[in-house]
Amino acid sequence: MTTVYQASLPLRRETTNQPIRFVIFVSYGNDSVALIQWAHESNLEGVAVVFTDTGWAADGWMDRVDQCETWVKSLGFTPYRTSSIGFRQLAREKKGFPTQRYQWCSFILKIEPGQRWLDKYDPDARAVCLIGVRREESEDRSDFPEWLPRSDNHGGRVMIAPFATWSTEQRDALIRRAGFDVLPHRSRECKCINSKRSDMRRFTDADWQEISDAEAEIGKTMFRPHRHMGAKGAAEVRKWANSERGKYQPPDPSDAIPPDDLPDEDLSGCKPGWCEQ
Repeated sequence: MTTVYQASLPLRRETTNQPIRFVIFVSYGNDSVALIQWAHESNLEGVAVVFTDTGWAADGWMDRVDQCETWVKSLGFTPYRTSSIGFRQLAREKKGFPTQRYQWCSFILKIEPGQRWLDKYDPDARAVCLIGVRREESEDRSDFPEWLPRSDNHGGRVMIAPFATWSTEQRDALIRRAGFDVLPHRSRECKCINSKRSDMRRFTDADWQEISDAEAEIGKTMFRPHRHMGAKGAAEVRKWANSERGKYQPPDPSDAIPPDDLPDEDLSGCKPGWCEQ
């Protein structure tokens, strides 16, 4: 963990039982920390900070969650956690892992639990949902709206993206003012199928063992071989991740060829504001 914030610092003020006026769904990556700090500097009150628990966090990430929740309380905000079926149990029921084309994980593990939380804690749909999406993050987000009067992903509530037009430097300044270091990687609340080589190199032995155990139980690989030079299974994907670019040699070169078969279900891909870059 790279944060410099010390969880042992005394709380600046106690969390109150005031009505929920703003909701921030978080994974406690860079965007999350910046958005929480923005809400604090904007003197917002009645802020609920909701961690999306996928049950598949990378080794050590939940320690960061605990630490961040202490910080959230120190700001006078209220931390919550959603619950879901969990990534591994979902993979059992689906009899496979999500793919880049069919990423049902975001919808079932993040959006649906978030909507249930909103129904419970904001039944009149009066709260404003804040998200940390920035247009410069990717081409897919280049025209992301600064606000929506009715956000489908948030049960028809108002959605505001304060950082839509912001640069990375502006976001990072907020993180530092909060007392945190800027993480050199994406959020690790979920060992994602879209993990890059640099992400995988941060996986611990425990992470790889958990992936390997899940693959053995479900009977399929989590990472698509053709996207990793034919690396098939957790052990080989780990070798690919630790190899120099273009140097990995798969045991079976045919695994590098994209398959013709595709899953028959599509609940869309990663969702802006729910999956941090």
